[in-house]
Amino acid sequence: MTKYNLDGGTGLFNVLGIGNHTKVIKLGSGVDIKHFKMFEYINAEVIEKNDDTIKVEAKDSVKETLFFPGDHLVINYSNTNELYVMDGSIDHVYNIDPLIINVRINKAEKLKDLRKHERFYVSLMANIRVCGSSKLVFAVVKNMSSGGIKINCNDQLTMEDVLEVEVILDRTNKLVFSGAVVRKNKLGDYYEYGVEIRGISETNLKCLYHYLKWLDSDYR
Repeated sequence: MTKYNLDGGTGLFNVLGIGNHTKVIKLGSGVDIKHFKMFEYINAEVIEKNDDTIKVEAKDSVKETLFFPGDHLVINYSNTNELYVMDGSIDHVYNIDPLIINVRINKAEKLKDLRKHERFYVSLMANIRVCGSSKLVFAVVKNMSSGGIKINCNDQLTMEDVLEVEVILDRTNKLVFSGAVVRKNKLGDYYEYGVEIRGISETNLKCLYHYLKWLDSDYR
């Protein structure tokens, strides 16, 4: 099983530098957006852009009020040569139907670089319980590899806490494993954790590899 790396250290974030995360995106182009509370991607058009934000309008109808400032997103963008995958968050919600939001791009990478390091951006819901406690902690999974996950969470966890983790992959599939906090960062009013997989059943391991293979082949 691959050792989990929270930081990654590859991709456009290092190449383009801070303040140029949207450089590769063209006005009027299409992007696919994944919100952690939705199982499908939303097709949208880029209608404005700045150095580190894009304003997008959804082409698909969105009836539910699921989108709030600060929510985590994954954005897929392709040009003639490359497919880029971006980690972002909602800056502002202008309208619900049609959905118009401003998205802050935190990091952007070429899909081929993510494949090389076997690490994929996702936006998924997870329920976490510290062993010995009955309290369920909600988290958003930001990226995933065969060795672990990176999450955003409002609750404070302790390094080397033993966790029972349930990641909601789609409407029918869940990934369950035991893990430990191996990295921790404080980001504003929430925490970012690297959780390494320490114990997983054969069934869940197959589920994990199947999901990673799906991300690697399609990323949608």
